[in-house]
Amino acid sequence: MNSIYGWLAEASGEQKRTLLAAFLGFMLDSMDVMLYALVLGQVQRELHLSAALSGAMVSATLIAAAAGGVGFGWIADRFGRVRALIWSVLVYSVGTALCGFTQTATQLMLCRVLLGLGMGGEWAAGAALVVETWPERHRGKALALVQSAWAVGYSLGAAVVALVMPRFGWRAVFFAGILPALISAASSATACWCAPA
Repeated sequence: MNSIYGWLAEASGEQKRTLLAAFLGFMLDSMDVMLYALVLGQVQRELHLSAALSGAMVSATLIAAAAGGVGFGWIADRFGRVRALIWSVLVYSVGTALCGFTQTATQLMLCRVLLGLGMGGEWAAGAALVVETWPERHRGKALALVQSAWAVGYSLGAAVVALVMPRFGWRAVFFAGILPALISAASSATACWCAPA
């Protein structure tokens, strides 16, 4: 057991805080992205979305994520990794919450694009923080742990949908999606305060 997890015990406080912030960011990113897939049936019925348009929204989110990675990479270089991480989390949080207010397919598409921009930015900034904080001998394990947060976030999204949608509807699911992400942004501000800029 020590051979598998001993590297975590050896880590400094800064490394652990950075790893936690990146893990939470990836986890909540996954949760916010997956909420759409988990409520899609209800959204299609209420907004009269075709299967093709529903799929196009997923594609638009992923294309925006690529643009967000590039854009927030520039922001990370200019303003610091920690700021880029926090700002990207806030962008995808706001994008998620706004999905709950949408009345048309166009509005929903714009919100999904905004979410995608933040999602790509979080990937870029979170990974950069971990790479720059962890030593080479443990860097691969640290990044793998951060990547595993995606599955945790998906499970969390499923739990949110199961608890919220039957009682409050699909819009409330998106509103609920913003709360943990805002908490993550706040924790990133404190957890990464001593991480490299």
